[in-house]
Formats: sequence, C-alpha cells, structure tokens
Amino acid sequence: MTPSLPFIVAVFAAPAAELPTELWQVAPDAKNKPGWLNNPRTKDRAVLMLPGLKMHLLRPSLSTRPELHNWQEPTSELVHVLAKDFDVFAFGCAQTIPLDAVAHSPGLRAAVANLKSAGYKEIVLIGHSAGGVIARLFAENYPDSGITKVVTVAAPHAGAELANIKVGYSKAQAAFIQSLAPDWRAEAGISRKLPEKIEMACVVCKVKRIDGDGLVSLVSQWPEECRKQGIPAVFAPINHWDAMLNPASAKAIGELAREKLTRWTPEEAERARKLLFRDAE
Repeated sequence: MTPSLPFIVAVFAAPAAELPTELWQVAPDAKNKPGWLNNPRTKDRAVLMLPGLKMHLLRPSLSTRPELHNWQEPTSELVHVLAKDFDVFAFGCAQTIPLDAVAHSPGLRAAVANLKSAGYKEIVLIGHSAGGVIARLFAENYPDSGITKVVTVAAPHAGAELANIKVGYSKAQAAFIQSLAPDWRAEAGISRKLPEKIEMACVVCKVKRIDGDGLVSLVSQWPEECRKQGIPAVFAPINHWDAMLNPASAKAIGELAREKLTRWTPEEAERARKLLFRDAE
C-alpha cells in the first residue's frame, strides 16, 4: 500500500530521539571504541560514512542496534584510500524506522555537529545504498550543518522494486525496508534543492546486460531531480553488494571525496544521460 502524505509527514514527528545511533572513528584507528574524536584531529577534512540496509534474518534483534558494516571497518580498502586525505568516521543506527526519519534523527545531527565543532573545514558524507539516500536528505534539509559534499553510491533515490516485497524480512526492519519502495520514495520526495555550496556526485553502479547493479536501477541511482540540478554521475562497472569493497570503485569514491566537484550544464547532463541510460527510460 502506498503511504499517504500525512503518514510520511508524521514520520518526522515520531520519537526519533529513541533511535539508537553510534559514531565511530576508524582512521586514525580508534580500535572501534564508540564515541567521536577518540584521537586528536590529524586532518582538516573528515569523512562520515553512512551504511545501507543489512538484513538480519536469523537474528533480527541485531537490526535494533548500530553496527559497523565491513566496508566501514578500519582495515577496509575504502577506509585505507580515504585515510590518506581525511580523518574517517563511521555512522551506524538501528534500522527500525523509515530512512526519512533517520535523516532527521538527533543522533545523525549530533554526529555531524560533533565533527563541525572539532574544527574540520570540510565534512564529506559518503553513503552506500539507503545510506546514500539518507546522506542526500540530510544535506538538503540541514544545509548549514557543516556538510560540504555528498557522495552517494548505488543509492535508490527513486526506490528499489525489491522493497515492495512484504515477506522475507523481520518485522523490526519492515519500516526501514518499506521506505525504500518506489511508491514511498515518490510520495516522500518532497525533496529540497541541494544548495550550490554543497558538492555532490552519484556513483552509478551497473552489471552487464541489465539496467542496474542487480538491486537498484540506473535511473534510481541518478534520478531526474539530481540530473536537473547538474549533479554529476560517475559510472562504476560493479554490482550493488561489492561497490564499497572493490579496489577500483574504492579508488573512484576516494577521488570524488578528495577533488572539487562542479555541477554539470543541462547539455552535459543530457549527454551523460543518453550515454549511461541508452535512452532506456
């Protein structure tokens, strides 16, 4: 059933303060101790990594508390790449409420505020899958938070069809998963325009012979509202699940985080759209 707009608006008024969240410093390695800035600031730039959905079919209680995903670990290839230019932090949260509410949660706002108060001149959000949608929503709604850049990877901005399936996952994760459905994202898409001062790029992942990465379609990863704003897309020939682990894609994500990103002209965006989508829309 498609969520009604009053219901979606009510989501933002829900008691998000109760959502368990955590912030870990992973480079320089703080041995995964919870808390922010376990080590002194070593760089002028910080990256905050936001994970996507992680299914817990056998132990659903795990979805009710924050956890590090494997690509957020200090030993991951992506963290190794990012640590050359940034102090690297990982955000985690319980996946028990719609992702729209996660983007407005006190825990995420506090995580970014802590990094800003630590004196970082640049704060980059990198989000994989649902985490990319959360990162974008946060930047749109809190443009003065200190965020300077957003990089989304294989993010279902326009939703993912598999989220329409009503079985195969625990009740604890139902709200989070269902908020990834295309109908939900379309109705919740009271999307604000991303301010020009915040840079952004969409990493669009694809595998051979299909128009997506095995989970999220191309047009969802780089949706019309992003194309109209000139937000650039970067192609990655990788599937959804390996996008944050592959050395080549990790290198590309690191370059996007490090280098200045400029908005595309309408002509540049249209050329990229035709090349990437092959007019399959």
